[in-house]
Amino acid sequence: MKGKSIIGKLMLIFFIVGVASLSTIGVYSYYKAKSALLQRTLDQLTSIRTMKKSQLEFFFDERIKNLGLISEAGPIRKEITRLEVLDRSRNEFPAIITGERDNSLRPDYFGFTELFFISPGGNIFIESDSGWVSCSEQGYIQQISLLSHRVDSAGNFAITDLFERFPGDTLPSCLVGTPAYDMYDRIAGVLAGEISVSAINSIMLENDPENGLGQSGEAYLVGPDMLMRSSSRFVRNSVMHTEVRTSSVRNALSNHVGSAMIDDYRTVPCLSSYSRVDVPGLNWVILAEIDYKEAMIPIISIRNDLILISLVISIFIFSIAQIISRTITQPVIRLKNAAVRIGQGDFNISLRSKSRDEIGVLSKSFEQMAEQLKEERDKRMTAMYDGQEMERKRISRELHDGLGQMLVALKMKIENTACLESGDNETISDDLRREFTQTIDEVRRVSYDLAPAGLYDFELDMAMKALCEEMQKDSHLEIEFSSYGNFTGLPDKTRNYLFRIAQEALSNAIRHSGAMKIEVHLMKGHDSLLLMAEDNGCGFEYSEKTGFSGNGLYNMNERARLLDGTFDLESNPGGGTTIRVKIPVKP
Repeated sequence: MKGKSIIGKLMLIFFIVGVASLSTIGVYSYYKAKSALLQRTLDQLTSIRTMKKSQLEFFFDERIKNLGLISEAGPIRKEITRLEVLDRSRNEFPAIITGERDNSLRPDYFGFTELFFISPGGNIFIESDSGWVSCSEQGYIQQISLLSHRVDSAGNFAITDLFERFPGDTLPSCLVGTPAYDMYDRIAGVLAGEISVSAINSIMLENDPENGLGQSGEAYLVGPDMLMRSSSRFVRNSVMHTEVRTSSVRNALSNHVGSAMIDDYRTVPCLSSYSRVDVPGLNWVILAEIDYKEAMIPIISIRNDLILISLVISIFIFSIAQIISRTITQPVIRLKNAAVRIGQGDFNISLRSKSRDEIGVLSKSFEQMAEQLKEERDKRMTAMYDGQEMERKRISRELHDGLGQMLVALKMKIENTACLESGDNETISDDLRREFTQTIDEVRRVSYDLAPAGLYDFELDMAMKALCEEMQKDSHLEIEFSSYGNFTGLPDKTRNYLFRIAQEALSNAIRHSGAMKIEVHLMKGHDSLLLMAEDNGCGFEYSEKTGFSGNGLYNMNERARLLDGTFDLESNPGGGTTIRVKIPVKP
C-alpha cells in the first residue's frame, strides 16, 4: 500500500464522517423546518379561514337584524298596511303604489341593494325612491316565491342561495326574508332584502399580498353544487360558473374541519384549510388556500443556505481532514518504510519520533524491535559461522588424526616393501590389506557423521537406534534407545532436524556431562512427536532468563522452533540433564 493511499483513505474517512454528520444534521434541519413551515402555513390559513368565516357569519347575522329593524319601523308598517289593502281589493295596481319614502329607511343604509314585499296573495312589490312598485322580473319572482314559502314554514327569517337574475348575470345575489307586520301587529306578508355578491366579495376577496395570503393565496366560498359562491382571485366571472371538486370541498360538505395539501380547482398543488359556514339556510363551505410553491419559498431559501453552508463546512472539514490525516499517516509511512528496509535486511533505522502519543510509543517500540532483530541476526550468523568453523575443525582433525595418519602409514609401508625380501611379501600384504580396511572404515565413519546413510534409507526410529549404537561403540558409554509409534511418512525436514537434535544432544552429553548412562526416547502420538535425552552426568546451572550459552543448545532450540515445536531443558549441578523436544505432526 502506498503512502499516498493511506493519506487518501484517511482523508476520505474523515471527509465521509464529517460530510455524513453534516448531511444528517442538514437533512434533519431541512425536514424539521419544512414540517414546521407547513404547519405554520396551515395554521395561518386556518386563522384566515376562521376570521373570514366569523366575518361572513356576522355579516349575514347583521343583515337579518337590519331586516328585522326595517320590518318593525313605523313608516314601513304603514306602507305595508296600505299594500295589504290594495292586495285584498284585487284591483289593478297603480304605477307607484305609495307616496314618497322616508330616506332614513333606504335599503342601502342597511346593506341591501333592493327591498321587496311579498303579499299573501303572491304579489311582489319592490321599493324605489318614489315608493313601492309592482315587480315583474322573472329572475326575482321564482326566488322570492321560494323565500316566501321558507319564511312561512319557519315562522322567522330565511335565506336563499345565490341566483342569477338574468342569463349571464356577473353579479348574482341572494335574498333574506322575514315576516312583515302591519300597523295592527298582524303578519301581512314577507319582507325581503337583496344582498349582492359584491358585499360577500368585499369580505372574501383579497388582492393585497400583505393580507397573509401572499401572491397566490385566496379565500372563497363553494356551494353544495360544487360551484363558487364568491369571486376567484384568478378566474373572472367565477361565481356560479367555476366548479370546485376537491377533497377539501367534499370533506367540508361532510361537516369535517381540517387542512390538507391538495390540487385546487386550477390543478395547482396548494395548502388548503376548510370548514362549513354556519349560516342557517346556506349550505356553503369556506376555504383558505395558498400555492404550495409559494409556501415553500422560505424552505427553498433555507435549503439553498444549507447547501452553501454545507459546502463551506465541507471544504473546511476536508482541509482539517488533510492536516489530521497527514499528522497521523506521516509516522505510519515512516514505520512502513522502516519495515520495508528491515524486510530487505537493513536494521540500521532511526525513526526519531518525538511525540508521546501511541504513534510515538509504537515508533520507539519499532526501533527497539529492529535493534533486537539486529542482535538476533548477529547472534544467528555468529552461531552459524561458529558451527561451520567447529564442524570444519572436527572434520579436519578427524581427517588429520585418523584418515591422514593411516594414509601416511600405508605410504611408508608401501615404500618399505621395496627393501624387503620376497619371503616377507605375504606378511606385508596382510598388513596392507588390514590397513586399507581400517582406512575404508574410517572414511565410512567420517562420511556417516556428515550424512548418515541410515537416515535416508530407514525410518527415523531405526536411524536414531543406529546412531545410539554407533556412539555407544565409539564412547564406551551405556546408551539406551526406545521408541513408540509409527514413524513412516514423516517429512524429510522433520526427520533431519530431529536426528541432528538427537546427535547434538548425545555429543554434548558424551563430551561435557561425564555421564555413565544416557537414555534416548522417541515417541509419536496422534498429532505430535516427542524426543527426550537424559543423562546422569554432572549437570550445570541453567535458567530461562540466561538463555543458551553454547552453540549446540542454541542450534537445537532453533531447529525445534523451525519445526513449530518446543525445546525444554532441565539441568541442575550434580543432577544430570534432560532435554525434551516436542514437534507437532499433522495426522
